Amino acid sequence: MRQHGTSTERAVNSVVSELEKDIIFGIFLPRQRLYEDEFILRFDTKRHIVRAALQELERRGIVERRPNRGATVRYFSRDAVAALYDVRHLLHRAAAQRIRLPAEPQWLEELRAAQQAHASAAAEKNLGEIFRTNRRFHRTLFEGTGNPYLVEAIELSNANTHAIRSHGLGVPVMVAKAIEDHRQIVEAVEAGRIDALEELCIAHMQPAREFYEAKYCR
Repeated sequence: MRQHGTSTERAVNSVVSELEKDIIFGIFLPRQRLYEDEFILRFDTKRHIVRAALQELERRGIVERRPNRGATVRYFSRDAVAALYDVRHLLHRAAAQRIRLPAEPQWLEELRAAQQAHASAAAEKNLGEIFRTNRRFHRTLFEGTGNPYLVEAIELSNANTHAIRSHGLGVPVMVAKAIEDHRQIVEAVEAGRIDALEELCIAHMQPAREFYEAKYCR
C-alpha cells in the first residue's frame, strides 16, 4: 500500500512539474483553460493523477479551479497586481527593518548557504530547484526578524503572488538579476546596513512584477 502511495505521489509530482514549466514558459497563458482529458492522453495517466496535479497547482497559486468551469491558468489584472504588491511592499519593508543586526553567526551562515544553493540551481537551470531555493533564501532572511508571525504573513503573500512571480523563473536575465540581488542582500546584512537592506528587498521584487504586467496586463 505504501509503495502504491509513493508511486501515485511520483506520478502527480511529474505532471505538476511539467505543467508548471509550461505555465512559466508561456505555453499555457493566463486565463487559458486546462483540460483534464488532454493531460490524461499527454501523460498516459489516470484522471485522479491529473486532478491531483491540478489541485496542487491550485494550492501553489498558479491555477484556478471553479465549479462547472474547470481549471484555468490564474490571471491577475493590473489593479490586482498593484494591490498585491502594495501588501508585499509593506510586509517586506517592515521585515527588513526588524532583522536583528549584527547578524547571529549561525543564521548568517544559513543565509549564505541558501544564497549559494539558489545560485547553483540557476547554474543547472533547474526550475523546480530555483523556485525552492529562492523560497528558502527569503524565508531564512526574514527569520532573522525573530518573528514567526511576520514570516508566516510574508509566506502567505508570496503564495498569493506565485502566479505573477513564477514567470520570471524562465527568463535567464531575470534569474541572473535575482542572484546578484541575493548577493547584495547578504552583503548588506554582513555590513549591518538596514537602510540598504530595506531598499534591496523592495527593489528585488520589481522585475517579476514588471515582466508580468508588460506581458499579460496590456
